Amino acid sequence: MKSYLRGDRGFRAMMAELLALYRRQTQDIPRSVSEFLEVQRDTVARIEQLRGAPLAGCDVLEIGPGQTRLFLMAVGLTNRAVGVDMERTPDHLGLAALWRIWRKNGSLRLVKTLGRHALGVDRRTRAELARQLGVRKGQLRSRITEGDAMALPFPDASFDAVVSTSVFEHLEHPDRAAAEVARVLRPGGVAHMITHLYTSHTGAHDTRLFADPHALPPWSHLRAKTRALVQSNSYLNEWRLADYRHVFEDHWPGHSDWLGIEDYPAQSDLDTLRAAGELQGFSDEELRASVLITYWRKPGTTVAN
Repeated sequence: MKSYLRGDRGFRAMMAELLALYRRQTQDIPRSVSEFLEVQRDTVARIEQLRGAPLAGCDVLEIGPGQTRLFLMAVGLTNRAVGVDMERTPDHLGLAALWRIWRKNGSLRLVKTLGRHALGVDRRTRAELARQLGVRKGQLRSRITEGDAMALPFPDASFDAVVSTSVFEHLEHPDRAAAEVARVLRPGGVAHMITHLYTSHTGAHDTRLFADPHALPPWSHLRAKTRALVQSNSYLNEWRLADYRHVFEDHWPGHSDWLGIEDYPAQSDLDTLRAAGELQGFSDEELRASVLITYWRKPGTTVAN
């Protein structure tokens, strides 16, 4: 399977998406990094609570760290952290690297990678991360292994923690990835997964909604009247909330989860659409929730650091 990004649009559409992405990611980098660190600290705190031990000197895997790799860099300051991704994006682009990206993952990924490097998105974000963490930029390192989340290239019981953010919705077989997470975790190890739900207002991954939630009518991709307005930028498996919960319970028995509810669209927006006979096949819970946060401790004794 190639990168989850779709590259079947024209050059102008790709450049418009790149510009929107740049504006969104650079309009307030200090605030964005601060918000990331808040999420990262919450994630680490949850992992430590479930492990019953600090997350330090541990083996940590991030599935799908993306191009910025902030979590890997922050957690890697005190742990042996590695990321696994379908594409191992180089820090320095040469002709060979550009050719490999285009050949493996298409023109959309190539344009985005070139744009991020040319506009200095990652460089500026990492510099701000170092500043807020109080470390030198050179201390922020990341190690990436090329591989598939549905067939992880690691031996059994390799990690004390496995995390991922907004990856499972892009997988053709999330059940296989869940089984792989259970396999590579050590007894007492912890999984922490954040899944962007397809049934949420932004679940179709139309980049216009990430910049402005009001750019399209509520839940456009789920309604026959508005579906044609949506321009998804990635492969999505279209799994429902119940699908994820069922599979996670199969592979991670006794797991817990939490739903992040969107401010917009509001319950009143949903009530109006329901009164008009729309969205009848969906629960309020899955429509209002943007993300499913799932955590699980593998049975067994926590491995001492």
